[in-house]
Amino acid sequence: MFSARPHRTLAWLPIVSLLSGCEARIAGAEEALAAPPFRRLEGDRLRVRADLVSALEVERVGASELAASLRGVGAVRFAPGASYGVRSALSAYVEQVFVNVGATVTRGQPLARLRSPEVARLRAEARRITIEQSSARDEIARLDRLVASGAASERERVSARARLQSLEAERAGVDGSLAAADAREGSGDVLTLRAAGAGVVIARSVDPGERVDPGANEPAFLIGDPSALVVTADFAERDAPLLRVGAACSVRVASVSQTPIAGHLRAVVGAVDRVTHTARAVCELDAPDRRLQSEMAAEVVVAVRGGAAVLVPRSALLLRRDDRVMFVRVAPDVLERRVVEVGAMLDDRVQVVAGVAAGEMVVTEGAVLLDGELDRVL
Repeated sequence: MFSARPHRTLAWLPIVSLLSGCEARIAGAEEALAAPPFRRLEGDRLRVRADLVSALEVERVGASELAASLRGVGAVRFAPGASYGVRSALSAYVEQVFVNVGATVTRGQPLARLRSPEVARLRAEARRITIEQSSARDEIARLDRLVASGAASERERVSARARLQSLEAERAGVDGSLAAADAREGSGDVLTLRAAGAGVVIARSVDPGERVDPGANEPAFLIGDPSALVVTADFAERDAPLLRVGAACSVRVASVSQTPIAGHLRAVVGAVDRVTHTARAVCELDAPDRRLQSEMAAEVVVAVRGGAAVLVPRSALLLRRDDRVMFVRVAPDVLERRVVEVGAMLDDRVQVVAGVAAGEMVVTEGAVLLDGELDRVL
């Protein structure tokens, strides 16, 4: 007859073995957790505990052709030199207006007739000086004869010549004021505003009976060439490095049509506005569009193409004092903080010019914590 006790002992053996294995694994886990989470290595490198490394998100850096569409907002403008304002150089009153908005004018064409007491005074001054100049010349001729005969002194002749020079300078000033007002011709107080060049009257700010002054905020007439229109647009500061003269651009003016109008970048301002943090560029249309008018709101899209570029998720980029840094995995459990040079910002990607190469692995999530830990353990 056999005892049942040995059978019960044998039944416990697998359980004991299992518990021993669990204890060993728990001991191993405790030992792993007891290890420091971060350990400093040479330079800006960290050895990261295995369980923490697995919690990080990393991505392999790729190199691809740089291609982006940059969007800016702005307005239709006259090209430089394609528009000008006509102002009165002297205070005056409008007597008659000869043209309306939309009228086509030629160079020298009268735009309005004004009456100005200042013009009358300047013309009277010109006549007075002319008379005194004639008298001064006669006096110098007389003194020339008298000095030759010994009847007058050289000092008197020098004084007469100085008087004539003073009158000539005074006359030059009066003539300059009349020329600035385009009033050298004519008489009395009448002053005529004329077009300085051909174009279309874009705006008019004067009516008969009104007073005009040289310091008015708006010109009396604004004249421009409607075929010489461009679009100025402001782009985000991050797009500034990609804007290049000659790049293809398209313009959409919602008030005219939803169809884009082709063009190219004519100019790029070489400085970012310090208030708005935007970069300005000018898109010149490939062909004039008669539907466009100055000051219409517009959207500009610039197509950017370039060679191979290293593009990294923007989440991997950290700002550290005056530097931009990224964490690169150089071994399964070793991360290195590197200073990088960045180029353009493209949606959720950033162009890296130097510091990280294609094929390397960068930390895309958790880099902020690594940066803080590296400073702490250093």
